[in-house]
Amino acid sequence: MAASLISAHPFGEAYAAKAGTASGGRWAELQRAARAEIARGLPGPQHEEWRFTPLTALARVGFIPAAAADDVDVTTVPSDVPRIEGATRVVLVNGVYRADLSDTATDIEIASFAPNDATGQIALAELPLVALNTAYVTGGVTIAAKRPTTRTVHLISIGASGSQPLAFHPRIVVTAAAGASLTVVETHIGLPGQPFFANTVIEVDVAEDATVRRYVAVIEDGDAFHIATSGVAVAARGTYESFHLGLGGHRASGTVRQEIHARLNGEAARVQLGGVYALGGESHHDFTTVITHHAPGASSQQLFKGVLDGKSHGVYQGRVQVLQTAQKTDARQLHKALFLTAGPEVDVKPELEIAADDVQCAHGATTGSIDPDHLFFLAARGIDEPTARGLLVEGFVADALSQVSDETARDALQQQVTAWLRKRGGAL
Repeated sequence: MAASLISAHPFGEAYAAKAGTASGGRWAELQRAARAEIARGLPGPQHEEWRFTPLTALARVGFIPAAAADDVDVTTVPSDVPRIEGATRVVLVNGVYRADLSDTATDIEIASFAPNDATGQIALAELPLVALNTAYVTGGVTIAAKRPTTRTVHLISIGASGSQPLAFHPRIVVTAAAGASLTVVETHIGLPGQPFFANTVIEVDVAEDATVRRYVAVIEDGDAFHIATSGVAVAARGTYESFHLGLGGHRASGTVRQEIHARLNGEAARVQLGGVYALGGESHHDFTTVITHHAPGASSQQLFKGVLDGKSHGVYQGRVQVLQTAQKTDARQLHKALFLTAGPEVDVKPELEIAADDVQCAHGATTGSIDPDHLFFLAARGIDEPTARGLLVEGFVADALSQVSDETARDALQQQVTAWLRKRGGAL
């Protein structure tokens, strides 16, 4: 960590006493080391990777471990969570796998993640929020396709606080064996009430000739904190496709950061990342990506878009690293932001670090507002202004959504964007 840290935060000795510890083995050792690291502090305003997403507001909340709360009782999945046709439902409540709310599966293995298990590589342990997750891991789930198969899983993570703000730190491990095809649709949703902090670490292992498609929707309309760090490893000829949607309501003042680290470890590996954030109120969303090319002939594509109104704040930080061993790499990244009003802000920081000499790499960023000529064109055809604005916004995000190769998942994500627009109505 950098020297600038927030040393006063709620995850100290009092929190640790309520959270408990792993019973033994390597997890107990990892937790001791992680808690010692966290005791030094959380990333501060001068910490380069976090300077656009300060954690000062989070540090001021007196969170308690979700496991220590005795007044949270979630018995059903919220009715506004869509049903994904043909998908196996897997439900977490405050980071804990709930078999009673989940479906069973026959051709893949689904199990609660236990800290003493050998599952997971404890990926990215050098990152501060991953260290926090390791220090206080609250469970989670493992999803494994251990033989060639095609399966869709709908992972639903519900955050719910009682009378006090709660924090939970789940670990999600997704594994696709050689030749397997696994689609994971994630819905992260919070229930009304006190703020909560979801600090999730996701590890994805894509074996040779395997495919993992991951589609993530984070829907927050309050002042929750959602930080998710993904570590992805892709072997030769493997494919990892992901799309991340972040929706902040017009009453929202929460903070969301979706951070993705992907390593292309084998020849002809492929990574495709995409995402859209649509923000209102004082909501904040940060997409941070780090893609590292280790092997030759691999490709990575990134397209992220933001739609901002109110006093919201969007962030995109994208770094592509091409090592000397990764000749004939094709890597591209692009971010576009659309302002609906004059109040929002966006910070964009694309980076390329290239050590190979036979590559094709590019990056770009644009910002703008709705073109009045386009509004006039639609108005001349009898379309009222709010509807016209909605159509133009939907058109703006359409090419990002078109990257979602799974039609059912794409339709579900589109419906959520449309619902976000309808909530705003004339505010657009």
